[in-house]
Amino acid sequence: MAILGNIRKHSGYVVALVGVAIGAFVIGDIGLKNMRTQTNIGNIDGEEITYKVFEQKVEENTVLTKQGMGKENLTMEETYTVRQNTWNQIVNELIMDKQYDALGLSISEEELTDLIQGPTPHRFIVQNFTNPETQQFDRNLLLNFLQTVDQREPAVQKQMENLIVMIKADRLTQKYNNLVGKGYYLPKALLNKDFAMKNTKANFRMVSQSFSMIGDSAVKVTDKDLKAYYDKNLNIYDQTESRDIDYVLFEVAPSQDDRIRMAREMDNLYKEMNSTTDLPAFINFNSDIPYDSTFMKKGTLPVQIDSLMFASATGTMGGPWIDNDVYNIARLVDRQSRPDSLKANHILISFKGAYNAAETVKRSKEQAIALADSLLAVLKKDKKNFTALAIKFSNDPSVTKNNGEIGWFAEGQMVAQFNKAVLDNPVGSLVKIETPFGFHVIEVTGKTASIEKVRVAILKRSIAPSNATIQTIYAKAATFAGQNHDLASFDKTVTEQGLNKRTKEYINPMDQQIPGMKTPREVIRWAFDPKTEVGNVSEVKDVDGNFVVAVVKTIRKKGIAPFEQVKEMIQPTVLKEKKIEKLVEKMKNINAKSIEDYSSKLQAKVDTITDISFFSFNVPMVGREPALLGTIFSLNAHEISKPIKGANFAMVVVVDQFSDAPARDNLSVEKKQLENSFNSRVSSNLFKILEKETPIEDNRVIFF
Repeated sequence: MAILGNIRKHSGYVVALVGVAIGAFVIGDIGLKNMRTQTNIGNIDGEEITYKVFEQKVEENTVLTKQGMGKENLTMEETYTVRQNTWNQIVNELIMDKQYDALGLSISEEELTDLIQGPTPHRFIVQNFTNPETQQFDRNLLLNFLQTVDQREPAVQKQMENLIVMIKADRLTQKYNNLVGKGYYLPKALLNKDFAMKNTKANFRMVSQSFSMIGDSAVKVTDKDLKAYYDKNLNIYDQTESRDIDYVLFEVAPSQDDRIRMAREMDNLYKEMNSTTDLPAFINFNSDIPYDSTFMKKGTLPVQIDSLMFASATGTMGGPWIDNDVYNIARLVDRQSRPDSLKANHILISFKGAYNAAETVKRSKEQAIALADSLLAVLKKDKKNFTALAIKFSNDPSVTKNNGEIGWFAEGQMVAQFNKAVLDNPVGSLVKIETPFGFHVIEVTGKTASIEKVRVAILKRSIAPSNATIQTIYAKAATFAGQNHDLASFDKTVTEQGLNKRTKEYINPMDQQIPGMKTPREVIRWAFDPKTEVGNVSEVKDVDGNFVVAVVKTIRKKGIAPFEQVKEMIQPTVLKEKKIEKLVEKMKNINAKSIEDYSSKLQAKVDTITDISFFSFNVPMVGREPALLGTIFSLNAHEISKPIKGANFAMVVVVDQFSDAPARDNLSVEKKQLENSFNSRVSSNLFKILEKETPIEDNRVIFF
């Protein structure tokens, strides 16, 4: 009945979506059939990555992520992260494996054994076998696990296999980085020069003029100037593939008529709920969420009914009230004195076909019953065996962390059968029960004092848009999409109709978020379709239950951006350069002989700066000016410079004094610092360089 009820409640939306699909079919390109000409997810340095292989790896990583997070299901964002990480993992493995093979790098069995159980185990081993009480590495815990690993569940064995793979990969990376880092030598002359440049200080006087002194109209920038700058700085314009879009979001929201209709419907449901004799069935049929039989303590119910339910007789009704566009009606079902928290240990014996059972679980339900009965009999003789049996037999993934000890949990938190078993049996008792997950052997280990709790049935119904409302909004979006076929008409219609146009720039192929859209992948795939060109307007896209129409403003292809694409971006920089050149030329033409002369003729003050080294990041008064530092340390004391063209200033300087670096016979500390700095850069940048130099074809946007 609940399924029928949900279809009934949302039938208008279903009809509208069918209309959207038919409309898209008539337009001619439903889905992405024209994009799916590729059969592979990608190609890394000639190695094809098939869709099947990629999906298998994603599934493996999804299982591991669920186990690591202790979750049955991942959110959309978490699933997206798994896909991203899987791609990065594959790219890393293929690139680095070729490097390792070329250099003959490997991990021997003896070395691996030492990494796992030697005197100084790998940090991954330390992290996974730390005693939760002492927070210290527990070697006995590790050795016990290794001795019994072949007796553990396949899922646990798989986790250990993955841990070993991670250890090997980390050690190979460390070897490779060390090999590269140790391949460089720091000559003594270079060390001495570096020390001198860092510790030689200059005191100088300076006259400077900012580019902001000159108005834009006083400088003329030609296309020739822009092109010259572009050609000189091509590396700056190396870009990844991206798109800019404008879009209009037609939000599907209930109309005033929908709200009036819903208010009437909720009044009728209130009367029916007050008189029904089968409250769970009534809730399940009419509510957006199923009936919840949990007993709640005071302060945990919605504020609109919390006090009412604890002060009223069974059968009392509450509501209707609206909370965040959701109607609520409540009815008090029962009142009891119950513990607030429970404590238990458990062993889960799953079977093939049980909810959330791992694929590695092959036993039948009958075999699971027999094993659970056997474990219960053993434990009734000696409960001290509980931990060992849990480690060996439990199918609960959390057993690797808690050894079957659930600890304290809120009453009502567990699945109903489990909660009832712990609640109904005294502390110290052993019991076997069945839940959708399989059979549980439970030891009740604790209960808190009982407090008053109530069971309240709550019916929730969102104020949903009607079929007529959805069709009206879709028709508006479809008309907008049909009337506009380029960027100019798109913008014109937006202005004429007073629509809210949004912009998203620099969208990457595998981006997951666009403002106003939680799941924008369909829009992004359309934008990156090879047939989509600048100025193309999309058909109506159904995104998160709303309708979107987008237009592509800019297409950026991977590589050096074309001049015309970055021309406007270059304009302010070249304009600033021309202004500084104008100031430099003015300084040259005044024929000054001293810093005071420059100050007088330019009507600019003289700034005195002290203790500046060649490696100073910022210079007082002018900020980051590399050309200024280079000039200062190329001058002699008391020598005045020629006018300097800086990043933001035109400058002239005279060095009053140099303070030489202190004499040092031993620079071992400085040498170590330089070597560590270099090795750190190797570790952080080496793979990025290898990745950049590797031909990589990424077709994921076609599929996801």
